[in-house]
Amino acid sequence: MYKVIFVDDEPWAIIDLMHSIPWESVGFSVAGYFDKPTEAINEILNLHPDIVFTDIRMPVWDGFELIKRCREAGSNAEFIILSSYSEFLLAKQAIKAAVLDYCLKPINPAVMLELLKEIRLILDDKHSDQFILSEEDSRQNNSQEEHFNTILLYIKENYHNKLVLSHLADHFHFNKNYLCHLFKKHTNTTFINYLTLLRIDAAKDLLRESTFTQREIAIKTGFSDSYYFNRVFKAECGCTPSQYRKMEKEK
Repeated sequence: MYKVIFVDDEPWAIIDLMHSIPWESVGFSVAGYFDKPTEAINEILNLHPDIVFTDIRMPVWDGFELIKRCREAGSNAEFIILSSYSEFLLAKQAIKAAVLDYCLKPINPAVMLELLKEIRLILDDKHSDQFILSEEDSRQNNSQEEHFNTILLYIKENYHNKLVLSHLADHFHFNKNYLCHLFKKHTNTTFINYLTLLRIDAAKDLLRESTFTQREIAIKTGFSDSYYFNRVFKAECGCTPSQYRKMEKEK
């Protein structure tokens, strides 16, 4: 089991998340929850969690300060940012700073579950020696990296369908861990975020060029429902789909 710690000064959000996800079924155990980053750092260094979910805005230290201090103290934990709409740009900066990923509040349990499956692949990769390769293995993986472009093309053509990383790996005869590794290497993000951005771009096209309702656009671009589509769109674009459509018409 991979150990998870939460650091957030809004306990209701984390308590709900802790009880809405079947953590052990996807290989994780919740080792602790802390509402003060100044207290959390000692437990992070003592418990050696694999993943730390941390809010950005907290009293005394923000999430970035917590991450910085943990790394300076030698923690090998991976960090995932929890962010609201207003903090989304900060979260995107965090990705560039080698934070593993981010989650938008309020957190959708179904999306979190898929993210955890992907994170587990990353952790499996991190804790294995499978990428210590012989010359023959290296040549084989070079070939696989060439075929990665085929996978990206497939995703672009099927973004409106339900796509799961493990299914893609099976379809293209890839090791799931290695496919996850390729996404981080070549797109500098996770599969879920890459897919979400494709869907947002497609939704923008439909908002500009069609008269479909938001619900119809959500379905056509692969979002689970119009509420989640609206929330993700606003976080990425800084406005709601209806506001975006109105602004485009006024140009």
